[in-house]
Amino acid sequence: MDIHAPHHPVRTWRDFFTHIAIVTIGLFIALMLEAGLEWLHHRHLLHEAESNLAVELSENRTSLAKDEKHIQESQLMLKKDIQILIAAKNHETIVESRNTDLQPPQKFRLLFEWSWSGMQTAAWDTAHGTGALALMPYDHAQSYAVMYGQQAIVEEQAAIYIRDIYHSQAPLQGGRHLADLETADLDAMIAASEQTLVDLKLLDDLCHSLDNIYRHRDGKV
Repeated sequence: MDIHAPHHPVRTWRDFFTHIAIVTIGLFIALMLEAGLEWLHHRHLLHEAESNLAVELSENRTSLAKDEKHIQESQLMLKKDIQILIAAKNHETIVESRNTDLQPPQKFRLLFEWSWSGMQTAAWDTAHGTGALALMPYDHAQSYAVMYGQQAIVEEQAAIYIRDIYHSQAPLQGGRHLADLETADLDAMIAASEQTLVDLKLLDDLCHSLDNIYRHRDGKV
């Protein structure tokens, strides 16, 4: 807003105060308009952030439910892999290594597979970057922070579990099969697989904790 001097000379106190009043009213209107526009901008920003967060969390809950099923399947898979490794160590002839293009399918074979959908954080990162979190009521912002904090912990543990899977099958790299492995290699695979089961159990517990956090927030909505 530009402020100009009066077009006519100020000759009396009345002219002076009239000019001051006009300027004051003009500034007040300008500030009120600016504040109103900023309020509308903040309201739109907050609404958009909460809408995006609601969609993202809903999708993450769906992914979590799938991952919890994957965890149960992975636990069963690892227990079978450990049984196969122990049988190989005991020289049981029914045990075969993983299937390859050069071998027919066998009744017993190692899998060491993993599956993980994971969770997204784009809406949360955007809310941080735009300052939308600062516009939320404190309890809402805290609730989101707790959920996304737990999601981050789950993702960190999932990364450990995935690395464990690759570490467990390391002695089979280079096209080696169970028949090619020494007892020490089998012992290392068994130990690594058991550690993977432990880490997988922790991941399962963390997922249950996250699911409880989701349910707790639902009770507040």
